[in-house]
Amino acid sequence: MTTQDEPASCKVVLAGSIAKSLQAEVAEGLSKLSKKPLLVGFLANKDPAARLYADWTNKTCEENGFKFSLREVDREELEGHILAANQDEIVDGIIVYYPIFNSRQDQYLQQLIDVGKDVEGLSHRYVFNMYQNIRYLDEQKLQKSILPCTPLAIVKILEYLKVYNTILPYGNRLFGHTITVVNRSEVVGRPLAALLANDGACVYSVDVTGVQQFTRGEGIKKRRHEVVEKDGWTLEDCVPLSDVVISGVPGEAFKFPISALKEGAVCISFSTEKNFGPEVKDRASIYVPAIGKVTIIVLLRNLLIKSRIRLDKLIDKTSKSPRPSRYFCEPTVCSVSLTQFLKAIRMLRQIKPKNARSKRELAKREPLAHENTKTVLLLRGTSCSSLVQDLLSDINALKRPFSIRFTKKNDIHPFEDASSLEFFSQKNDASLLLFGSHSKKRPHCMTWIRCFGGQVLDMMELCVVKDTARTLGQFKGEKCKVGLKPLLSFSGAQFESPVANQYTLAKSMLTDFFRGGESATVDVEGLQLMIHFAAGEDAQDGSLAKIQMRCWRIVTKRSGQRVPRVEVEEMGPRIDFTIGRTKEAESSVWKEAMKKPKGTEAKVKKNIETDLVGDKIGRIHLGRQDLSELQTRKMKSLKRNREEAVEEDVDDIPVVSDEDADDARDVQLKKLRNR
Repeated sequence: MTTQDEPASCKVVLAGSIAKSLQAEVAEGLSKLSKKPLLVGFLANKDPAARLYADWTNKTCEENGFKFSLREVDREELEGHILAANQDEIVDGIIVYYPIFNSRQDQYLQQLIDVGKDVEGLSHRYVFNMYQNIRYLDEQKLQKSILPCTPLAIVKILEYLKVYNTILPYGNRLFGHTITVVNRSEVVGRPLAALLANDGACVYSVDVTGVQQFTRGEGIKKRRHEVVEKDGWTLEDCVPLSDVVISGVPGEAFKFPISALKEGAVCISFSTEKNFGPEVKDRASIYVPAIGKVTIIVLLRNLLIKSRIRLDKLIDKTSKSPRPSRYFCEPTVCSVSLTQFLKAIRMLRQIKPKNARSKRELAKREPLAHENTKTVLLLRGTSCSSLVQDLLSDINALKRPFSIRFTKKNDIHPFEDASSLEFFSQKNDASLLLFGSHSKKRPHCMTWIRCFGGQVLDMMELCVVKDTARTLGQFKGEKCKVGLKPLLSFSGAQFESPVANQYTLAKSMLTDFFRGGESATVDVEGLQLMIHFAAGEDAQDGSLAKIQMRCWRIVTKRSGQRVPRVEVEEMGPRIDFTIGRTKEAESSVWKEAMKKPKGTEAKVKKNIETDLVGDKIGRIHLGRQDLSELQTRKMKSLKRNREEAVEEDVDDIPVVSDEDADDARDVQLKKLRNR
């Protein structure tokens, strides 16, 4: 006969179940915004914990409908990237994954982030409000002050576990609780102790230097907490007094002394290392092994609040009568969408550099009389087939070094909302974008996009035919070198149509993507790559003809003569495209994009032309010529003797009458003999 097992004395609570209770609040607030907030994360270290936090942030943003962009930069260039993100109106929130320098330089970077975009709550104003127990930013108490994500996540966990006494008034709900925090870092430990003490708890903050006590005085009569050094105290002195223990020591060597733990205590770990051993379940009543998912939901909550505040300020500036700012209130109905309104503001605003570095960066992006080689930015959507990813890599190889490849997923729908594409174009100074995606309706789709002035000019969908596609790696043999200017050729009557159609747009688009930089001279040795595009005839069912892309490697071999023998070898990729949706440029914008600046047009030389072959032809204008005075060459064989000349001259005398003719003849003969 068997008996049922005794119920476990410790309840293990996972962070995922706690995060679900906060997701409903975040989803409700997001549904009342006119656009998805964009969070930008900067990763400038190789700390595995920071990388894990960044991956969790990306995954949680995708699951909850937020936009997230992770930018991995060098730590020496992080300052400039933060300043640029501060000025970018598209960015709603900024997060930096610490540590960077493990010095006071990290504190400087924390203060560098714009207060309106600091979702971590590490700016001086937020830190000051937290330590001074100031909970609002304004006197009307409409805008809550942002709190650091990890300490606030632990507070939310304690609220979920009913450690907070909801019967007591707000701000005193931890009165009567004793809490030990094993960590006193400036990012998590000390802010957490201050928050808990401001809510009425008696907090012991423990680190390697000793123990400090955070309280609001006897009977919590003081407005803010005070700190008292506990000389001679150790961790073993604090733990038996505490009904809540929170540990976050980064290191495998540290193990929490379970034997000193008070029975029935609540234990929470916020370290990536396991500070608590498995025996903690024998003495604790509730154990939370990790808090990562709750921290990220709190981060999104802070981002949502910052987005709402920024939107309220933007509307207040454009409204005649200011209105009070409220979180998650219904958006104001405007005659234009918020995206169009923000786009207009971005076009009108002028960015003023704050230092020499940003001034040089802005100078590089100013319009030029002779533009630089266009850079192609390659992106992928949330759903992208492996075939399209391989082809994006191949096109990246053909375009290098004038290409940038992003491998992270991006929730972008180019034909519905192009704001994210415009953001990527501006930030990376790339006027050409290639976006790969895959869906049941549009399988293996590649969207080719051109931008002008930071805004989308036109775009075109070309879907890859999977059966005939071959990648660069599937072709054996040597490949072309990097950075070569290709020889482009187009065959097909559709490309030469005098009427604009999908094929003329495709020819213009593909030429811009693959033509490379301008060159005054051509070296035959550099002609190693040929890209050919062909369009056949339309099918009988009325579908458009496919566009075939073939890449060839031009090889010169010895022929025994001065002129080498030229051969071509297919090197890949081999792609057949079917034409999908297109978006043509507006006539006014296209006219502006095609305008040439003054001074760049070549001076026209009169009477000099160049034919189709490239030969120069000159035209000389002469005055009217009198051929009777033309001096010709005298030849002896053409000379006449005297008698022939006399007879010819006599025959030329006009005859009037017989008598007159005889007299005139005699006179003429006399003159000729006297010569």
